[in-house]
Amino acid sequence: MINGEVQRLVGMFFLLLALGWVLRRAGVLKESNIGWLSGFIVAVPLPALVVGALIRAHFSPALFWVWLLGLLITGAGMLLPWVLGRVMLQRAGARGVLIVSGTLGNTGFLGTPLVAALYPDQPGTVAAAVTFDMGVTALLVNTVGIAVLARYGKAGGGFEWRENLRRLVRMPVFWATLIGYGLMLARWQPPALVLFTLERLGQITVPLALLTIGAMVRWRMLGARWRVLMLVVAFKCMLMPLLVWGVLHVVALPDFAARAMLLQSAMPSVMVSAVYASLYQTEPELATAAVVVSAVVALACLPLWLRWFL
Repeated sequence: MINGEVQRLVGMFFLLLALGWVLRRAGVLKESNIGWLSGFIVAVPLPALVVGALIRAHFSPALFWVWLLGLLITGAGMLLPWVLGRVMLQRAGARGVLIVSGTLGNTGFLGTPLVAALYPDQPGTVAAAVTFDMGVTALLVNTVGIAVLARYGKAGGGFEWRENLRRLVRMPVFWATLIGYGLMLARWQPPALVLFTLERLGQITVPLALLTIGAMVRWRMLGARWRVLMLVVAFKCMLMPLLVWGVLHVVALPDFAARAMLLQSAMPSVMVSAVYASLYQTEPELATAAVVVSAVVALACLPLWLRWFL
């Protein structure tokens, strides 16, 4: 699936990344602005996008399979870097980053908004993307992901399941998902003005997210660890979508669900992994570089996935 509209969208994505980088270099976007923008996106436009999309969608049993298959595939995907990391990587921290950043994607901050931008008239596809984000990525990164980074980090300290589940519950998009699913199942439509407002708020998510990621780009991040970094990026941007694509050839899902799963699996490394890597001192520079570099690579590969597999 490649047409003029998709080409324009992908071109816009790269222009927004570049603009974010230019704005930071020019001093317009400072570090404090970048942090504020990230918090604003996950607190306001992203929840609005999620609620608006779920309200417009109709419930399908395929959404359950998106969740279940997503958990199984991602869990299996985490085993492979765990095995290979023990053979290929000497540093324990690098193995932890490979396991987490090489498999868990930026499905909320970037993936769901991109799916909504690519398929604005397919609320079922967006609903499947939301299901993958909250039911797979958010759940795993706040449980298994943190446990792995804590295990391989230098900071020590235990892993608190209860605290990290609380962190998951405190996410605005978590409540947006519950509200959206509740309204979807109840088949209740809010007033037209509310729907219109949710739609317009949701539309600013992609531009703001890409500006923010572009502002995070720092070429010096490549540094001396570029080989390990490329391994992490290759796992995330190539191996995971290929793994999902292979499974989807065996397990038949409706097109809208398969499309959402593949695109979400092709997203770059989950942003919060860099935060947790810094907290536990698990190669934080490598984790941050993986988030930024994989974002550029994932967007560059997006037309390939759309052309070959969708």
